Amino acid sequence: MIEGLKESVLSLCKRIAGSRRIVAACFYGPWVCGYAEGKSDIHLLLILANFRPRLRGYCKPLNETNAFILAVDQGAFEKDVEAGWLGEFTAEKVVVPYEPLFNKEYLSRKEVLLKRRIVWELLENIVLGFPESSHELIIKTEYFLCETIGQRSKLFPPITFRFLNMLRNDVKERNVKQMMNGFSKALKELGEEKWISFHDGHVKITQKFIHAIRSRKIRIPSFLRSVQRAALFHVLSVLPKMMSPLQHEEEIFMETHWNFRNEDLTLQLEDPKKYLFMPTPLGPVPLSDETTIEEFVRKNVPSGDMANIQISEMGGVLNTAYQLSFRRNHEEHKIVVKKFKDWLGIKWFPLALWALGTKSFAVLGQSRLEREYALSQFLHSQGWPVPQVLYISPKERLIFKEFVEGENLSKIIQHLVTDKEKVADEFALVRTVGRRIAEAHGLGVALGDCKPENVIVTKDGTPYFVDLEQASRDGNQAWDIAEFLYYSGHYVSPIAPADAAEHVTKEFIKGYLEAGGKKETIKKAGSPRYTKVFSIFAPPHVILAMSNLCKKMGEEQNRN
Repeated sequence: MIEGLKESVLSLCKRIAGSRRIVAACFYGPWVCGYAEGKSDIHLLLILANFRPRLRGYCKPLNETNAFILAVDQGAFEKDVEAGWLGEFTAEKVVVPYEPLFNKEYLSRKEVLLKRRIVWELLENIVLGFPESSHELIIKTEYFLCETIGQRSKLFPPITFRFLNMLRNDVKERNVKQMMNGFSKALKELGEEKWISFHDGHVKITQKFIHAIRSRKIRIPSFLRSVQRAALFHVLSVLPKMMSPLQHEEEIFMETHWNFRNEDLTLQLEDPKKYLFMPTPLGPVPLSDETTIEEFVRKNVPSGDMANIQISEMGGVLNTAYQLSFRRNHEEHKIVVKKFKDWLGIKWFPLALWALGTKSFAVLGQSRLEREYALSQFLHSQGWPVPQVLYISPKERLIFKEFVEGENLSKIIQHLVTDKEKVADEFALVRTVGRRIAEAHGLGVALGDCKPENVIVTKDGTPYFVDLEQASRDGNQAWDIAEFLYYSGHYVSPIAPADAAEHVTKEFIKGYLEAGGKKETIKKAGSPRYTKVFSIFAPPHVILAMSNLCKKMGEEQNRN
């Protein structure tokens, strides 16, 4: 239909333009997207030079139908493309499928520029929303279209009918292909500039991009800019001519969904998180995954072995942990399953008071899950001793990890500081722990919670760090040292001398410095900022002795 009316529509555009220059024009809406009915209007975006007012809608009769023409000033349109100046009310017309009527090259350039900005903002949201796992995430390119549609629908629900119509089964493939063309070009540009990289057709965020976002002084997620866009949309919604096309979109949708309830509108759209993946040894897992423990077992344990499965609770105050045991090929296998709860009650409050001003804790379960996953993945890839992540269920807040068989380091430390018969191998182990923590710090990772009870020592003497839910890149490394040492002093009797605790401290620091740990970090751990925090856990004379050694050995290294 549009093909036969192009000359008539162009004539209408010239009459509206008058003496103004037509910069570009394109069709959009039901006829372009393939779901028009006989009575559907023809929709056109008309971009004019020096157009005042900047934005105006025209409804003109055209043969047996009407032509709705949205006229916009060139400068206003370009600001809308570059910064959402009109709430993307006009720019959105080149996000969805469109058919050029005049100046195809101009429209194509603006489409790619707009979609590049959209992609950048969405990547920025990922980095700020998933500060640790953004290093690991694999992104299917469809995510950018799906998330764009979802965000705009939440800001301005009436536009959702347009999206639902263009994504219905009979026209979805062609419309998605057309919309993705501009996104693909934008992604290619960002890849050439090393902001992203491509792996098997999927996108990964580069360290260059993550550093650029995280190094900004003010880190405000770009989605907050949508407040302005939403306000503008509502301003525009009071203009009847501007709302008319969207009302017709609703009519088209309701003709085939007569029992549909409006409150479920945005729920009909695809979940963008199904296109964001976390790599695991059992395959990439979408952020939309909600696998339960039982479902994990059914997927990964042969049906004949189901009777041999045992699930036992391992305890935990702030989280719930389970040991999953089963036999496969006549061998026993064990997996640790950890469920992350939000720390929103009295249980976590003492922690906040305990470390107030010295250490901040990740409180939300989703945030702690993300840290545990991302830092475990990273450190394991560097050969650092941490249990391997086997699977993750983001929606259920579950992480499935390798079970490490061994002795808890807290028992070994307790033996060192209470038993008169010292074992040289045990002191050597403390030195090894110091080296391992220094190696993590050298990789830019602060462990966040490396007290002795979170370390398991295997039969071959390897210390495994089993709790990384408070770990972070560029975190407080002095806290790691202070927590490990002062927590170790917890096992010394209030009436016993501090000799054994001093020996533990010396061995730990020697190992830490041998592996390249910074002397300044050791010195910081001996400062009152940290000793005051742990004073409720260890006797005062033990805290003082350990603190003095940290400052002394740090100063000795400084003189060297």
